[in-house]
Amino acid sequence: MSKRQKYDWPTLLKEFTDSGLTQAQFCGERNINAKYFSLRRAKILKEKQPAFVRVKASPPRNNHAKQKLLVIKFAHAELHFDTSIDPAYISHLLKASS
Repeated sequence: MSKRQKYDWPTLLKEFTDSGLTQAQFCGERNINAKYFSLRRAKILKEKQPAFVRVKASPPRNNHAKQKLLVIKFAHAELHFDTSIDPAYISHLLKASS
């Protein structure tokens, strides 16, 4: 069994992105274990995701509504909460979705 090589992962991932090749093709050309590459790539991409999500309060779209809303845009979703909601609940909800 061959010993794993040390790679400059940021450079390697940029080369992969710029190559336009599939992971299998890219790894085959460089004699890299495709499964290992895929696992490392997924881990690095996950680490790059922000651990902090900016929350912005905005006025309700319906001007007739007297209730103040907190709107959270996250990925492709938009969540609306009354401004009296417990911040710990929102934190728990966002952590569970990542």
